[in-house]
Amino acid sequence: MTSYSVSIWPALEAGRLMSERRPSLAESPSELLMERYVDGEAEAFEHLYRRVSPNLMGYLLRLTRNRERAEDLLQITFSKIHRARGSYLRGAPVLPWILAIARRSFLDERRSAHVRTEDLSADGALPEPQIEERPLPTEVSDALEIALDRLPETYREAIVLTKITGLTVAEAASVLGATETAVKLRVHRGYNQLRKELEQYSRAQ
Repeated sequence: MTSYSVSIWPALEAGRLMSERRPSLAESPSELLMERYVDGEAEAFEHLYRRVSPNLMGYLLRLTRNRERAEDLLQITFSKIHRARGSYLRGAPVLPWILAIARRSFLDERRSAHVRTEDLSADGALPEPQIEERPLPTEVSDALEIALDRLPETYREAIVLTKITGLTVAEAASVLGATETAVKLRVHRGYNQLRKELEQYSRAQ
């Protein structure tokens, strides 16, 4: 190797490294943020949290219909993401992976609640079941929310993931552990029920 080639090698290497420079954390897509977190960049997790938590919180609010429970599940989900980071498949869409963790956390919590012993009232009797009174909708948006809430859970989840959270059918299927055909069918049937509910609302106006 000539002295000329030796002398230019550091410059060439520096140029190559500059061309391969990774984007800043703020510029990085969620998938790259997750990869950088897996590689040990703690700050990448902070950016990932800010990036996905609004969508995740919205999804959990619709699952639980309770802000306090949704906030608890948000923290539980990110704790599980931290523990499961080594299982993340590099390059895979990160939001469906996170939503699947959140959904499992929600189902685990619900199963746990179902097996708890009910508190007895002062006279030793089981408490009377609480009857939830549904408010009458005053706006179309209210009517849509109430109609969505009345859907069977499987239909509601499919619509929330594909039409509100913005996942593809394939991504929603991975979250729900269902086939793409099943997700499409749930969305179609859910839409049909929503339309009937909204038609009733329109006739009542």
